[in-house]
Amino acid sequence: MKAVYGVFLGALLLATAAQAQVYRWVDGNGRTVFSDQPPPQGRKSETVKLRPLPATAASPASAPAVNGDIPQQVKQLNDRIDEHNRKIRQENCSTARSHLAKLESLSQPKATTKAAPQSEATLSAAITAARDHVRTWCGN
Repeated sequence: MKAVYGVFLGALLLATAAQAQVYRWVDGNGRTVFSDQPPPQGRKSETVKLRPLPATAASPASAPAVNGDIPQQVKQLNDRIDEHNRKIRQENCSTARSHLAKLESLSQPKATTKAAPQSEATLSAAITAARDHVRTWCGN
């Protein structure tokens, strides 16, 4: 949150550099507020002195040159992302199938033990969820 606040503050200061004044005060929640508008009536504030931007920083000529291969670079990055996502889906599919197999092996009747009805219901629900995960990640 502090990073967002800092970016906002920087943008505010840059945007208001051409204006006459920036005010700083603490609001009712204890947060420091910067604004080009005066604070609410009765709120103690101070005027922030802004330094002008150097001419080169504001000049569009100082922007980096745009590479003409941007669409190709974007396509390459998208291809890498797609490949990464494909690998993740395969791993998740494999994991989901493994979990389903383990759960289904637990549901096989055993001659020596009797499962309690409550644990059978829990196991059945887990198997149903595992089948849903297999469908989600494996597509079948």
